[in-house]
Amino acid sequence: MEIKSKEETQKMLERMKEEIDLANLESQIQDNKIEFEHKGKKYRVRLLNLKEKTELNELRLRKYTKLLRDQDILTEAALIKVYEERGIKISELDDKAEKLGAEIRDLQLKLGEALANNNGESILIGYKEKIEILNLQRQILLAQKEQYLSVSLENQLLGHVAEFITYLSLDIYEEYKEIGTDTPIAGKWVRLFNSYEDFHNYEDGDLLTKAGYRSMMLQYF
Repeated sequence: MEIKSKEETQKMLERMKEEIDLANLESQIQDNKIEFEHKGKKYRVRLLNLKEKTELNELRLRKYTKLLRDQDILTEAALIKVYEERGIKISELDDKAEKLGAEIRDLQLKLGEALANNNGESILIGYKEKIEILNLQRQILLAQKEQYLSVSLENQLLGHVAEFITYLSLDIYEEYKEIGTDTPIAGKWVRLFNSYEDFHNYEDGDLLTKAGYRSMMLQYF
C-alpha cells in the first residue's frame, strides 16, 4: 500500500476543502437535497427513502459477507497488530492527534479571553494562526492514520457503503425542450443510475466525486 507524504496529504485535504466548504454546507441543503451543476447539467443528491434504505442495507450485508470470507482482508485490530510488528504504531498517531486537540482547545480558551478583554488585533491574529496551524497538523495525522487503515475490512466496507449511497441518491434533471429549439419547456428529476452495475461502469469520475462528497455529508449532516 502506498502511503502519501505529509505534503501530499496536505494537498489532498486542501482539494477536499475546495470541493465542499463545510461551513456553508447547511445553506446548500434544501428540502433534504443538495443541488449542483456539472458540465452544464443539473444534478442533486437527496436523503434515501425507505425502499432505498432497504436496498442499501441489502447491498451492505452482501458486501460485508463477501469481505469477511476473504482471508486476505484484515480487520482494523488485526491490521494494527501487523503494523506494530513492522515498527509502525498507530496508537502514536492517536496520541499526537489528541495532544494537538488539547493544545487547540487551550488556545481557543485564550482566544476567547483575549476577545473578552479587547486585546490587540495582533494578539488575536496570533492565536488564530496558531490554532489554524495546529488544526492542520492534527488533520494530517488523522489522514495518515486513515491511509494506514484504509485496507482494513471496516474501512473497505465504509467505502463501499459510500458508493452505494451515491448510487442510490444521485438524480439528474431531464429537460424537455420545445421541438426545433433549445428552449426548455418542462423537466423532471430522475435517478441517474438504474443499477449498481451502471454506477460501477460510469466513466465520469469527477461527477461521482462531487456527488459522493455531497451525498455523504447530507446523509450524516
